[in-house]
Amino acid sequence: MKTGSGTSRFFRPFAGAALTAVLGLLGVPAAAAAQGVVPQLSCYQRATDGGLDDSLAAQLCRGARSSTPADCFVRAQDEASLTQSQAVQLCQFAAPDEDPASCYLQAREQTFTAPARVLQLCQPAVQNCPGYVE
Repeated sequence: MKTGSGTSRFFRPFAGAALTAVLGLLGVPAAAAAQGVVPQLSCYQRATDGGLDDSLAAQLCRGARSSTPADCFVRAQDEASLTQSQAVQLCQFAAPDEDPASCYLQAREQTFTAPARVLQLCQPAVQNCPGYVE
């Protein structure tokens, strides 16, 4: 029997589409999936390069749509003097159009609010998968 014959040859054209669909469900844009770019991985690599341990880097970058959470983490560590867990809390759900680190820095500069309150104020909302759309 020849390799690659039969049903596997029939299903091979659908494998790429299936992978793109699965990555789409995970929030990875089709263009990024087609180029082989996975934002969660680039975020994770940036976070670990910035000194975050594996476990917290995975927590920080879970569901990330870009390396924004890691960029935010590095900035929060460098400029805001936050602990690693505080910086993860602040930056975990950051989207490309958000800048929680700047929010934190400005709020701390302009108010006398406790750091824990400023973290709550500046932490982005959790981005869930889109629900049922009609």
